[in-house]
Amino acid sequence: MKNILFNSTAVLLLLNFAGCGTREDSQSVPVAEVAMAPEATIRGKFAFKQMASDQAAPTPIAESRSQSRMVIKTASLNIEISNYEETLAQIQKIVAQYGGYIISSTTQTLDNNVKSGNVTIRIDAKSFEPALQELKKLAPKVEQESVQGNDVTEEFYDLTARLENKRKAEKRYQEILASAKTTKDILEVEQALTNVREEIERMEGRKRYLEDQIALSTITVNLHEPYPLMASGQYGFLAKLRRGIENGVSGFSEVLSACITFVIAGIPVFVLLFIVIWAIRRYRRKSKAGPSVKSNMAEKRD
Repeated sequence: MKNILFNSTAVLLLLNFAGCGTREDSQSVPVAEVAMAPEATIRGKFAFKQMASDQAAPTPIAESRSQSRMVIKTASLNIEISNYEETLAQIQKIVAQYGGYIISSTTQTLDNNVKSGNVTIRIDAKSFEPALQELKKLAPKVEQESVQGNDVTEEFYDLTARLENKRKAEKRYQEILASAKTTKDILEVEQALTNVREEIERMEGRKRYLEDQIALSTITVNLHEPYPLMASGQYGFLAKLRRGIENGVSGFSEVLSACITFVIAGIPVFVLLFIVIWAIRRYRRKSKAGPSVKSNMAEKRD
């Protein structure tokens, strides 16, 4: 009885040791083997570690995606104002009121002393609609308004998830590099680590750009003073009339040129159609003349 218990205990211990050895062998990857493989192979050998870490700590990306949308808002206004300098000062006050800033401003004076220009401002996305309404109130006449929204929610959260995975890969490569032994192993793992870090830097730059565009909206205001009706400048009545005549003459010449081109290009077709029509008419005349000639000959015989 004692021999049987002793043998059973020995067998169980051997099976336990064999199982432990198998688990250790399945989870360990030789450093030299990893370093000599390309980056895709390195990732494949350590894929089970990535899956385990992803399942252990789920990210709240899906929850955040359902809660908010990432939209880049832009707007453009074309307005006619009574006094350029006063309106420009009011625009600056509105921008300061909503915590924004002006990134570009241009001003020009036309031949008839009419001032015009454009102002591009960046303002907090939460203040986009109120600021746009305040800017529209500055003008007695809004000639054109354009509001656009670019939804980058999917790109932003996908970029966040990819960036997190790249950082995990960087950490794994650092662990592999710390246990590398030979110079060849070290160089190959460092190359894979450099590639991952370059991708991380590129993704971080793109993410910072999206965050900046989402947080601050862009509004471009094109403004000008009223154009005199009989002004001599490029926006005056006479100038517009002259441009209308020039456009009309130019359009007539283009139509005439197209007609001439059509006639010249169609001459071979017209000649061929004329020959076909002439042949058909001649054939019909002969076919009609045949019975009449036969009847005349028959009458003469009688």
